[in-house]
Amino acid sequence: MLVRSSFSVISVTCVLLLAPALTCRADAQRPGRPETITPPATVFSPLLQRGGQEPAYARGYAAGYQRGVADARRGDRYDPANSREYRDADQGYSDSYGSREAYRNNYRAGFRKGYDDGYRNQTR
Repeated sequence: MLVRSSFSVISVTCVLLLAPALTCRADAQRPGRPETITPPATVFSPLLQRGGQEPAYARGYAAGYQRGVADARRGDRYDPANSREYRDADQGYSDSYGSREAYRNNYRAGFRKGYDDGYRNQTR
């Protein structure tokens, strides 16, 4: 019972944390709205590997994926550290997550992985 309850809490938490970062492609295609790049389902993989306890990693992954796709589409060189999001690495931080520095480290790890996936998916 406890395992099922924990899984439900983790699932709901993942959806709530990622909902703002992920948008529907059809919604993004409407006139007057900029296109938002949606990470593939693998965005949930890092959360599951880390037990669903890393909102910083998930947010970093989503932001990195979008930046990687955008850089590849523009023909920019591969450079995940060349973005304000990566340098600041505190988007979505809350005191309830613990130390800001630990959050930044996890955000950057997710950002690098997301950037890599996004950039490489566009150059295939």
